[in-house]
Parts: sequence; C-alpha cells; structure tokens
Amino acid sequence: MRVVLIDDEEIALDVLEILLKQIDGIQVVGKFTDPNTALNQLKTLEVDVVFLDMEMGEFHGLKFAEKLMIKKYDLKIVFVTAFSQYALEAFEVNAIDYLLKPVNMDRLKKTILKLQERNQKYVRDRVLLETQDDNLFAYTMGSFRIMESQPNLIKWRTKKVKELFAYLWHHQEKPMCRTRIIEDLWPYVTADKAATLLHTTVYQLRKTIKEITNINPIILMNEQYILKLDIKSDLLELRNILQADEINNSNIERVLELYQGDYLEEENYPWALYEQQKLRQSFLKYLEKYLFIARQEKKLTSYIENCLVKMMQLDPYNEKYAYLLMEYYGEINDKTKLINLYTSFRINIKEELGINLQRETIELYRKYIDY
Repeated sequence: MRVVLIDDEEIALDVLEILLKQIDGIQVVGKFTDPNTALNQLKTLEVDVVFLDMEMGEFHGLKFAEKLMIKKYDLKIVFVTAFSQYALEAFEVNAIDYLLKPVNMDRLKKTILKLQERNQKYVRDRVLLETQDDNLFAYTMGSFRIMESQPNLIKWRTKKVKELFAYLWHHQEKPMCRTRIIEDLWPYVTADKAATLLHTTVYQLRKTIKEITNINPIILMNEQYILKLDIKSDLLELRNILQADEINNSNIERVLELYQGDYLEEENYPWALYEQQKLRQSFLKYLEKYLFIARQEKKLTSYIENCLVKMMQLDPYNEKYAYLLMEYYGEINDKTKLINLYTSFRINIKEELGINLQRETIELYRKYIDY
C-alpha cells in the first residue's frame, strides 16, 4: 500500500513514518510539510492513502481534503491530529479513519487493517465491474429508479436518500451548495435540524452507492456537494434523439417507448418541475415535426396515430391535436375511432373547460361521417 504523509511538523512526519515502516505492506512514497507542494505532487504520484494533519497553519485539513477528493475522488484519507472536535466533519469528507496524536501503534495497525480490507474489496469489485457492460442505469421518465446491471433495483433507506441522489444526479456535475440543497429538500425544517438531516442523508447515500460500486459518489468542497458517478439513463438517450436533426420512424418509435411519463412525474419533486416542462415541450415539438413531415409526404402510418395519442395524453385539452387525430382516422376510414374521439373530446372540454368545439373541428367530423 502506497502512502503519503502531510503534516506541517517535520518531527510528526518522521514519527509516523517510523511507525508505518514497522507494518508489512506499507510503502511511504512521500512526506510533505507544505500542502501546496503535496497537492502538486499528488497529481502524478501513484498513491493509495494520504495521512493528513488537521491543523497546518493557514491550511485546514478538511479544506485540503476536499481539494484532494476533487483531484482524486477515490483517494483514501486518514486524519492524524491532536484535535478531537473535527471527527464528525472528517467523516463527512469520507475519511477512512481519524487518529489522535500521539499515534498509538496498536491503533495504527487497526487503521491499516481497515485500509487493507477496503483495498481488497475494491479489487474484487473492480474485477466484477469490468465483466459488466454497465453498472448502473437510471430510469427517470415517470418514476425514478436506479437499476444495477444484474439487474437489481436499488433499494433506498429512506425517501430522502432517494431524493438527494435524484437531486444531485439531476444537476449532473454541477456543485450544489448546502443552503440550496436544504432549501430544495427540507424547505419547512429549521436550519439546525435540516443541517443534521442533510449530513445523515449524505452519509446513508454514500454508504448505499459504495456498497454497489466501491466508489465514493459524493464530494464536498467549499460547502458544495457534487455527484461523481457515471450513469447511463433513459433521459440521456431521449435527449440525444430529440436534439438530433434526423427524424424518422425508428427514432419516433424509440422516443415513444422512452417517454413513459413526464420526467420524474411520479416523484412529485418541486425542484424538477422546470426541467419536466422543458423536456415535455421538446418532446411535443419533436412529434409535431414528424407529423408535419408525414403530412408533407402524404404518408399514413400507425406512427402518426401513436404520436397523436401520446400528445393528447400529455395535453388532453389541445384541440389542434384532437383535430389532427380525427383527420387521421377520417383518412384511414376508421369511423368508430373517429366517433369515439370526437364524442369524448367534446364532452371533456365542455365539462372541464366550459367551452364548445371550434367550427373547424365540427366541420371536419361531419365531413368524414357524412362521407
């Protein structure tokens, strides 16, 4: 195991190095009294573990650890300090252990044993992951579900753990500050209680994901959380198709399959509403473009009906969509569907909106029924 020691006291570095060299399998590959120098060296240095002092003059160990985790988010950190009051914060940046000075040899051996067990699990998990095409997949259209490649559905400890994961994933790799997260996820909870809930939820989320991927998925830096986890999703595939210029039957069939419901619709997350509406409009515009092309080319395919049925599900009082679907049923001479659609739509807008059908819609109906 390759380790680096960082402490602004030369004597403390020497003492810790002496202790570590007495343990088999440990190789000290660097000692630094200057955190900036250490940070630069660690960019290229192959390291498994960093033993880090908490108080280093103008540098605080917690802030320094956050910078390390951004550079190498799978790096393991052990704090070595004379101050016990930072233990809770230390584990928030995912520290493996927290040693108090002067370091006791028996206590140090326990830390090394813990690190070795973590490394063995990491190797096993990496071998398993390399045999799998994709480790995690997110289903976001309708409900929110994360599936393992086995496949197994991830079970969340609480609804808030699930929501926090969805929230951080929703913002992709954009750092989200504590206060913003609390405002969005715990808007009616007192500040102190909300901070505790956030800390507990982050801990549970890290634990859940690390048990599956052996990766620390959440990094804390400058009071901001960021999710570092590659996950394929139905949302990504849907966006790629909607943003492409090519509109054809194959793409239409796929987007209709993917759009099982609005984005995170069943979860009722207020913070997702803007993206939900934005994606819905993009989806509807894509289908409208397909319908325009099909009408220009005078093609009558089942995809036209499938598109219009989906469009009416999303916007049930849109008379333009109803008109186009009635027109399609008239063109293929399916009078039963035409009559059912006309009747139900006329009743719905009358009862729900208190309005009557436009003259053009009534004339279209009569045209095909009287034909």
